[in-house]
Amino acid sequence: MVSFCKMREFLILLVAVVALAGAADLRPTCSKPVYCESELLHRVQMARLFNDSKTFVDLQMNYDQNQTLRDFETLLNDTNQDPSREQLREFVDKYFSDEGELEEWTPPDFSKDPKFIYTIKDKALREFAKNINDIWPLLARKVKDEVIQNPDRYSLVPITHGFIIPGGRFTEIYYWDTFWIIEGLLISGMQETAKGIIENLIELLNLFGHIPNGSRWYYQERSQPPMLTAMVATYYQYTNDTEFLKNNIAYLEKEMDFWLDERSVSVDKEGSSHKLLRYFALSSGPRPESYYEDYENAVDFDEERRTDFYVDIKSAAESGWDFSTRWFVSNDGSNNGTLRDIHTRYVVPVDLNAIFAGALQNVANFHAILMNPRKAATYGQLAQQWRDAIQAILWNEEDGMWYDYDIRDKLHRKYFYSSNVSPLWQHAVDPNIVKANGDRILNSLKQSGGLDFPGGVPTSLIRSGEQWDFPNVWPPEVSIVVNAIENIGTPEASVLAFETAQTFVRSCHWGFQEYKQMFEKYDAENPGKFGGGGEYNVQFGFGWSNGAVLEFMKKYGEGLTADDSNDLGTTTTVSPSDNGDPSNNTA
Repeated sequence: MVSFCKMREFLILLVAVVALAGAADLRPTCSKPVYCESELLHRVQMARLFNDSKTFVDLQMNYDQNQTLRDFETLLNDTNQDPSREQLREFVDKYFSDEGELEEWTPPDFSKDPKFIYTIKDKALREFAKNINDIWPLLARKVKDEVIQNPDRYSLVPITHGFIIPGGRFTEIYYWDTFWIIEGLLISGMQETAKGIIENLIELLNLFGHIPNGSRWYYQERSQPPMLTAMVATYYQYTNDTEFLKNNIAYLEKEMDFWLDERSVSVDKEGSSHKLLRYFALSSGPRPESYYEDYENAVDFDEERRTDFYVDIKSAAESGWDFSTRWFVSNDGSNNGTLRDIHTRYVVPVDLNAIFAGALQNVANFHAILMNPRKAATYGQLAQQWRDAIQAILWNEEDGMWYDYDIRDKLHRKYFYSSNVSPLWQHAVDPNIVKANGDRILNSLKQSGGLDFPGGVPTSLIRSGEQWDFPNVWPPEVSIVVNAIENIGTPEASVLAFETAQTFVRSCHWGFQEYKQMFEKYDAENPGKFGGGGEYNVQFGFGWSNGAVLEFMKKYGEGLTADDSNDLGTTTTVSPSDNGDPSNNTA
């Protein structure tokens, strides 16, 4: 739990050195060498026994770790340190198996006929919402007893409660995905399932001291955007479960500590210094689940650059945006280049700091609900400090927009990214500033061209081949943009928010009609088509896509239409429903 002395220290102390990664600073990727850092891992992944590097690190060991590593050392000695690909395959077949770590699970609070369905006026969209609701049991899983009884033989971290997987290759719980999954579950009336999933994340927080990227040991040393308090706030809005707040407030403070201690950096500008956050996952070696790809990208770097590359690639994965030109910092300070130009450590991200400001305010609000006025005031002060820092460092007065900040070159990264408007989404900007600049922000967003595509809002306008760039549309980012625009609070903004949501819902609906699937990402240029690029094929499911669409269905259900032929005539006057609206993540 945060001490008052510690909180005062963060309120007062604003000067620090930007630490760069050195080999001596790095921790192992995780505490299970077989899955994270071993000659066995290196040999198997570089032999490309599996098309997807994630496949191997998701297998279970048939023997304990020490025996597995010892017997592999014997194989190396017997083959003069040069086992053939076939010998490696035989070893993997003997010492590992894929019997599955999860079992299907039916959430006890699932209903095929949730109440919110009947608030959707358009018949086709009402049926679409029912179809999405029916996907929840298909994605519901529990950890098998064998994993709980023999945890040392798995890369999966056992968690107590049932949960919703994203889908496809992602067969574990993921941190920031879970926010939109929980939104969708709560809209579907599944409060107990949502509560259990939050409790799973708290278990991970207690085990690692932070919530990892996902519930795999190889994610141990990196997190994802700190959305836990937003999940709790959304859950509380639906349930008024004060006992849950009381039982878990200390864990929320623990997560605030992690980000303050491990990810904060001081940024100097115009004679003042402000503390903000960056993604900075200090651990050694390639990502185990993408080992081959990382190793090949860094193979001709010198040792220092290779070490930094591995840290920056993991830091970008920590952002959730893996990968994007957002994290490319070329020699001239631009976002030109390739993945080999990744320098995530230099980028102070708008969305991370907006999320953290919102998290601090949520903790302040929770303490107020729990009648802890001193702590409410302390966290409220820190939230205000973060809002002030966002405005001082990330706001660009000339453009009327927030931008990521490059601490190496001391400049704004003035490119369109969907994350730019995150402070509005998280209420991480003071209302008077929104009132004074709302029209400018809206005009800046419209003039960027980012809202002009028939398939939804792309994450960027740069066709780099990376999956978090153009033309891909990611459902959580559309949710962020829609809520950000809505929070400007003007009639023009409300209309634009509705239109942006409708464009995306229609794209997802058309895609579902054609493919009978919800996709992880969509194509901005081709409504209903799935996105591409990146390190793996398109994934189906899909947790956060379901949640984002259900959010829009609930918020705008009276006005949304499946196509223009069924226009309900409300697009110029529609306003979001505020009945249990989870878009405002403050309690």
